[in-house]
Amino acid sequence: MKAKIFACSLTLALAALTGCSGSQSGINRSLGQADATRSLVNENKLDASMTSNSYSKLVAAKALKEDGKIEEAQALAEQSELEMRLAIAKSENEKAKNEDKKLEESLRADEERKVLYQSILEKETKK
Repeated sequence: MKAKIFACSLTLALAALTGCSGSQSGINRSLGQADATRSLVNENKLDASMTSNSYSKLVAAKALKEDGKIEEAQALAEQSELEMRLAIAKSENEKAKNEDKKLEESLRADEERKVLYQSILEKETKK
């Protein structure tokens, strides 16, 4: 997952360095980054409630671009991308917490089994 984000960011950064200049290319870069992040959101199957606001901002940014309001469109596209990145980070954090909880429960169960087996062993050795 992190590799995908890194790869998309790197690709977009290289595209920006190889010839993006002026406000038109800036908005195109911002929209491209937001679309790439949106693809990551879709791949991760995030809850729509976490990303619906950012999707609507992305659509609005595209509409503003068509109306010639480049600066507003770029700001909105960048905000949309940041909100989607935040949603991805929150999702990954939640997954990590769930995995940690499962591992904790497994460790507790292992410790309980250890105590049980030690008790059985002590009883058997006392016989």
